[in-house]
Parts: sequence; C-alpha cells; structure tokens
Amino acid sequence: MENNPYNMRNLPQIMRSARKAAGLSQYQIGKLIGGKDQRYVSDVENGLAKLTPELCIKWFEKCAAYEHIDLVHYLFKLHPTAAAPIDPALNECASNAVINMVHQLEEALQATKHLARWLTDNRPGKTEELPMADIKQIFDLIAANKTLIYSLVRTHGLKMQELADRWTRKALVDQVAMAKQEGRQAVSV
Repeated sequence: MENNPYNMRNLPQIMRSARKAAGLSQYQIGKLIGGKDQRYVSDVENGLAKLTPELCIKWFEKCAAYEHIDLVHYLFKLHPTAAAPIDPALNECASNAVINMVHQLEEALQATKHLARWLTDNRPGKTEELPMADIKQIFDLIAANKTLIYSLVRTHGLKMQELADRWTRKALVDQVAMAKQEGRQAVSV
C-alpha cells in the first residue's frame, strides 16, 4: 500500500488542510483542542509531534471534518470495519446522497438475498468460498449511510450527536443496545 494516500505520513498535512478549510488559525485550533500553543500546533502540522487517535479526532471534530475522523479510525485501525474515508465532495448535496443511498440499498438487498441463499446452501462439512462480492455490496452501505448523514449535517444542520443520542435512547428502550458491562458479566458468570 505504498501508493495509498491514506497513510500516517500524510496525516499532518491533512490536519493542516482541515484546519485551514475550517478557517481556523493555529492559535485557534490549539485553544480548541485543549489549550495547546501555536508552536505545538505547528509541530503537529509539520509531523514533529506524536499523533494520537484522541488528538486527531478532537482536531477533526473542531474542524467539522467528519470524514477525517473516519480516516483516523482507518489509519489507527480503531475498528475492524474502518475503511478509507469518503471524499468530502461527495457529501455536499443531500439530494445526491439520498439517490446514492437508494441505489446502494437496492444493490445491498439483492446481495443480502444472494448471501441468504449461500448460507442456506452452506452445510457443515461443505466448504465454499464466502461470496465476497455480495458481502462487499452490503459493506458499501456503511459509506452510503455516512455520505447521507454528513451531507445532512452540511446542508441542513443535522446534529449528529443529537441523532446518536436519540438512537441510543430508542435502542435502550427497545433492548437492542449492548448491555452495560455489569449486565454482560452477570450473564456470563
């Protein structure tokens, strides 16, 4: 992956670009990320400071560069489904994002039906390769969902944290959210 533009060496420049796109000075971003001085910010942007996931996420949050938070998850391998981020240009128009989501949902539905047939036909002792094309099509829903949400943030002022909080409250009521640590331990004992 030498030619991959998403690598740790490029992260300081990406952070600088996000700061500038947000219209923030080095002094301003320093204050926003925890009272850091301009010199520290300069060191970050020039690759002289150690980058941590926490620093990068806070930086990109303050710049409202949500796709770049996805980049942090990808580069630091914070989650197994973390993938290269969506181009922010694709998140500029909510109408296009909805059209893309509908298209992706239709393709994922077909892929899910194929996967269901594969699972039905897959018996113990029978070894077949996973239907990766179908699984990839289902995986594409993650990016389509993010594209739609990010575009609604940009074009209609959607508050992502409020959305996440609402989902969490409903998931807890519907008992589909992950149980608290104490609950999981009690079940496993």
